[in-house]
Amino acid sequence: MYSTKKNIQQLLSLMEQHGVTDVVLSPGSRNLPLSQSFAAHPSFTCHAVTDERSAGFFAIGLALNKKRAAAVCVTSGSALLNLASAVSEAYYQQVPLLVISADRPAAWIGQMNGQTIPQTGVFGTLVRKEVSLPEPANDTDLWHCNRLINDALLELNHRVCGPVHINVPISEPFFDCSATEIETERAIRRGLPDIDNWRSAKRQMVIVGQLQKTEAERIRPELIRLNCPIICEHISNLGSHPNFISNADLILNSADTEQFRPDLIVYLGGHIVSKRIKNFIRATKPHQCWRVDAEGACTDTFQCATHIIEMQPKDFLQMLTPVNCNWLETWQKASAKVEVEMQKMDFGHTPFGIVKRALEQIPPQSALVLANSSMVRYAQLFSLNADVEVLCNRGVNGIDGTLSTAVGYASVNPDRKVFVLIGDLSFFYDMNALWQTNLPQNLRIVLINNGCGEIFRVLPGLPKNADTERFVMASHNTSAKGWAESLNIDYQSAKTASETEKCIELIMKSPKTALAEFFTNPATDESVFNNIQKIKI
Repeated sequence: MYSTKKNIQQLLSLMEQHGVTDVVLSPGSRNLPLSQSFAAHPSFTCHAVTDERSAGFFAIGLALNKKRAAAVCVTSGSALLNLASAVSEAYYQQVPLLVISADRPAAWIGQMNGQTIPQTGVFGTLVRKEVSLPEPANDTDLWHCNRLINDALLELNHRVCGPVHINVPISEPFFDCSATEIETERAIRRGLPDIDNWRSAKRQMVIVGQLQKTEAERIRPELIRLNCPIICEHISNLGSHPNFISNADLILNSADTEQFRPDLIVYLGGHIVSKRIKNFIRATKPHQCWRVDAEGACTDTFQCATHIIEMQPKDFLQMLTPVNCNWLETWQKASAKVEVEMQKMDFGHTPFGIVKRALEQIPPQSALVLANSSMVRYAQLFSLNADVEVLCNRGVNGIDGTLSTAVGYASVNPDRKVFVLIGDLSFFYDMNALWQTNLPQNLRIVLINNGCGEIFRVLPGLPKNADTERFVMASHNTSAKGWAESLNIDYQSAKTASETEKCIELIMKSPKTALAEFFTNPATDESVFNNIQKIKI
């Protein structure tokens, strides 16, 4: 019989799959559900050692003899501290030692509660990985717990072997060991999957996140060669090709999604902007998801990773054979239909119309810096010259730093135009970026000012009231004109569609740093946004 605690059940299932089946058990009450579960499971060999100081070294001896990881499991409090000598030895001798500590709820730390200390971080830099598991209360917690355990177990022998610490909080009551079975949990593997699975899959897909232009150019031919849907956004810097589906967000919003469900995904690159794409993949749960990462990091963006492939993306893509499936055509037809519907729309003097016109006017070989929130999303709705390099601070996706990044980028290559698409809050937050002695003269800024944080306005379910306007959307009546003119920046502005055309043309031709500020109406902007969301194919 096994503990009913879900984090303990997950731990046993994944340890078994990762081959950690020797467990040294030291006595205690808080680790009772762990000890009882290990002892009851036929796949585990348990060894009883009372003194934790000895138990840790006993486990090292097991690992050295069997040439694979061994675990030591202790109760909460000072019991864990007694393993420090063994952990340090395992670290410097590079022995795969798994330390499992039962813990008490964090709320009781420092509250005169017995055997309760801060257990995370006690080994400092002497462990290769440390995780503290949640006590799952919902599906997100279950996924989080699964990922943390997989990540920790993978680090036992990643590149070099060493100790790993998994801390297991266990709340009362915890003596219930009435579970009759342990379900098999999803195990994430590090290494090459069976490439035959790529060939035999019926619906292969590659998702490409943010890439620098040079990396994108290296893998572009390999992606085209695969002849399957390549889901990408402007920040992937892949440019355009019939196999590249850059409007997947609109497709998934406007069509029956069943026909677009993949059964095998290869995911490479950095962030994906579209929440709809991420939620779609998380909901579809494809049979396999291969994450390609040169560092081998255990990243599980879509909550369905099965393999972490520690390789350069180009090297791995070269291992895949082209596929011959009609599914690519399904995506291409849907993409074309969305394009037709978008062409029918009148975007007027809204951020959508302004972004569309600006992207059409950006010359080849330029660089485009997109602000986060609305701008990076609105730009994705329209096509862009394949020779334009796209940058965006998507590492953390914060509002800060867009202008500063653009100024820094523009300053080192004065012969190359650098364009910025930015909203009002992002601009005013980072406006001091323009306070430079030698401001780059090749910088062109397209500022869309609708007097609020527009992305908050279109959030589903957001209440529409004065407090929301003031404290969430940060409504204001500020203009960039005075700041721009005080810095000797060529300033233009527009409040109508006819003025927009002239305004963009003027900053394109300007011989120095130029800023065009476009004032729009939030209500009209929201109406056009809603019309885009109603597109059906």
